[in-house]
Amino acid sequence: MLRLVFIALLFSISTVVYAAPAIDWRVEHPFRYFLETRDFDMQREAMADVMAANGGALSATAVSDLERSLNDPRWLREWYRQDSTLYANPRSAGRPERGWAHHINRRRATCWDSRQQWHSSCASDTFGTSLRTDYVRPQRHTVVLKLTEPPSGQCKWQAARAIFIDGNALVTATEKPCAADVETRVPFEPDVPEAQRGVAVTVQLPDGTTVSHEPIWVRDRLVVGMGDSYSSGEGNPDTPVEIDRFSRRAGLNISYLYDPDAQAIRSNAAYSLPVRYQNGPAGWLDRKCHRSAYSYHLRTALEIALSDVKHSAVTFLGFACSGAELTEGFLFPYAGVETVEPSYFTAGGRLRRDMPQVDRLMVELCSDDLMRRLARRTISLDPPVTAPNDRPVRSVSLLDCPSGKFLRPVDLLIVSIGGNDIGFTPLIVDTLTKTRPPYANLNTEIRARAQGNDLIRLAARLTKAHGIDRAQERARELPARFAALRKALAPIPIVKGDAGKPNIVLTAFPKVEFNENGRLCGESDPRERLEGFNVGGVLSIDVPELRLVSRFANEVLYPATRDAARAGNWYFIDAHREPFAKHGICAQKRDANGNVSAAENLMLPYYHFASPVNRWSDFEPFAENRETGFNRLRDTRAYAPRERWFRTLNDICLFVQYKANGSPPPTGQWGLLDLIEACLGGPFHPTAEGHAHIADAVFNTAKQILKLPAPNVADLRSGL
Repeated sequence: MLRLVFIALLFSISTVVYAAPAIDWRVEHPFRYFLETRDFDMQREAMADVMAANGGALSATAVSDLERSLNDPRWLREWYRQDSTLYANPRSAGRPERGWAHHINRRRATCWDSRQQWHSSCASDTFGTSLRTDYVRPQRHTVVLKLTEPPSGQCKWQAARAIFIDGNALVTATEKPCAADVETRVPFEPDVPEAQRGVAVTVQLPDGTTVSHEPIWVRDRLVVGMGDSYSSGEGNPDTPVEIDRFSRRAGLNISYLYDPDAQAIRSNAAYSLPVRYQNGPAGWLDRKCHRSAYSYHLRTALEIALSDVKHSAVTFLGFACSGAELTEGFLFPYAGVETVEPSYFTAGGRLRRDMPQVDRLMVELCSDDLMRRLARRTISLDPPVTAPNDRPVRSVSLLDCPSGKFLRPVDLLIVSIGGNDIGFTPLIVDTLTKTRPPYANLNTEIRARAQGNDLIRLAARLTKAHGIDRAQERARELPARFAALRKALAPIPIVKGDAGKPNIVLTAFPKVEFNENGRLCGESDPRERLEGFNVGGVLSIDVPELRLVSRFANEVLYPATRDAARAGNWYFIDAHREPFAKHGICAQKRDANGNVSAAENLMLPYYHFASPVNRWSDFEPFAENRETGFNRLRDTRAYAPRERWFRTLNDICLFVQYKANGSPPPTGQWGLLDLIEACLGGPFHPTAEGHAHIADAVFNTAKQILKLPAPNVADLRSGL
């Protein structure tokens, strides 16, 4: 009996089928905008964790889920510590409390060169002689080959063309240990029909068996982002400012805090306002445009790359610039939102510094050096549009790329524009300065008048504000401005999909004016009129005016952008608008007792005299205990999750403090004008979390347009 069992066991063992060796491959740089693969690997690992938590499926909120994971300091800290060779000092290299983009920014590890003002910093896939055009149209992609179930011994690799690296040359054959990865350079051939692309590869095993693979080629998608402050990442610097924990700006500073009993603001003498550490400015991908990696343009491109990390790549061009209009910014020169000294730029950078976005795209897409050739085209504007000097313009001259000289077509163009054309910022200024804030007592009113609050509010209204009537007037020109943009984009090769529809998406502006219940800010809770805007005691929301602005945004601006997309046969993205309706500028998450965390707090903290030690009011404006944990009640990270998906003025004071140039903060006190300047540039714009939710909507359309495959956790983690 035992003999029969033994024979049966031997028979069962002898029939086990082992997998035969096969050739597997992956592209080394799926997101070519990042100089180093480790930065994309962080995105891959976080996306794999997000999908694994969702049963392996990709949710409709994949980008916003990814954003929450990436900016969880616990997740980031573990990522930085996993490889001591890359992050020898996790605290200084990563600083998880400063956000996932911080360490990329401090290394300047992207393909955008802000000094040269174009995408010229990338050499990740080059081999041999590099060309000016290598980023937009790579000569080759780095592809890593390997054998699954490799035998022991040496394997002989053979390719139909020279792709294997041998010193400084590419050869058609190489011999490597069978278990080793084999790095290659596979030609990129966008002009060749797909059926004829690629390089066939074979490998001879030690026993003489030959394993082959069909032609290998990388599908490289070119994604372009053009836009304004709502798409540049305004208010969300890659590196937020760091507040001086022990500020010593003693003097006559005055704090204005909300008094819930009086439903008004009350003044207190303050020792200091939040001041940035060593006057260190916020860090940006591009300072003059306030463009950052948190832009939903970049986040959408990243998610496209994450959809097929093994066999596809994404080349991203980002041009969005805060303050841009369809005219000044897209078609006419534009200096940007923040002044940068001319000495910062290279000679070529100074030539491109104020270049309109349509010209920037033309320069990067053309094989001819348009900065030397300066060929131009003139487009007629009928009806005319109004120039920045309020004069009608009937034509515009733009750079021209000769026929047949484009490097490649654009696979997806993402556009966000129109808000500045109708005067978004003047409308906000009008809403915040129309009525003075209510004061809790006479002493507060006297202090406010003494520091010139009424005069400053009046000056702002005269120079920076306009009402709904002016916005209505400007909105009537939107169809002509969008028509001019369509003419300007006409020569640019953009891939067309079903029924000849170009792969251009225009994004609707999100709803900004509502609280967590979907009610207009300040309509049901007077607190919402004041919190978030208490800097200097100058501003408050005028609810009737906000109601008019809301009606204008939803009944005039929204239909105008929708109609512009229809007129161009573009895709229109608005699925994010309703989710934003309960995450507006005044939205807060409160506990059962009505308390909020530091991240949810809308007020601006002040440093006070107190006994026995000085203290910050409400909360401390810095993340507590960076290395060992974060206290919810004191965690004021710039990219902590919040109920509001928009930046308040107070947020800008804490995380941006606007200008990098100019004089440092005064040693004695902050004047009111110092405050106003520090807190401009960013309020009422989406947070990084808000950008991620917009990217959800754009990506869900993009994956249909581009026919993207569904990602899987195994592929995301392969090669890590």
